Amino acid sequence: MAEKYATPNDDAVHCVRALIENFHPVETFGTILAIDSKDIPAPFYSLLAHHSHMTVAMEAFHGHSVALEVVNVAPNETDGQTSYTREILLRSPVFNDKAFGLTSRSDKNQKKTNRVVQYGIVRINTNRLPQEVVGRIEDGGIPLGRILIEADLHREVRCVCLFEVMPGPYFGKLCLGSEKQSVPRTFGRFATISISEQPVIELFEVVVPAAE
Repeated sequence: MAEKYATPNDDAVHCVRALIENFHPVETFGTILAIDSKDIPAPFYSLLAHHSHMTVAMEAFHGHSVALEVVNVAPNETDGQTSYTREILLRSPVFNDKAFGLTSRSDKNQKKTNRVVQYGIVRINTNRLPQEVVGRIEDGGIPLGRILIEADLHREVRCVCLFEVMPGPYFGKLCLGSEKQSVPRTFGRFATISISEQPVIELFEVVVPAAE
């Protein structure tokens, strides 16, 4: 029998599952499946298949700066390495419904709070970042991508793997405000960020699509 070797996608799936399990059993979060970039439809492809910060991509797509909401935090220390893991949402007062094939919502139907445009989980090796940058990140007031850009660190963002995501009820409640309103099939990615050629950050980033 031929030996079965782990592929880069297998490693990415393992990393994503580990990130999710900091906060939820994968089974309750939903179903994630690694897929080829050619199988990702518009507008998800342009939002995910790039080596840049999702903060930048989301702001360009929706036409407005995004705001950060920290949902959960799980600090950890293993073998002398301190990590900071958090579950987050990015929100925008402007949502590009048209790109998802929907007519823009009228002001009457708009929620008073900003709509969620992205869900994410990020794990940061804080030992490898300047303390002032770590402090700004842990304050939870500014999206990570914007902090790293403003710090002008020598960084490399790498999209490692793309995913099809079938969210569960938790995702619908968190991102749309209703456990009964399920989120349609969406897509996400596993990405890494290196600082000065050292791996520092792992990210699971999921686009929140327009919903009827």
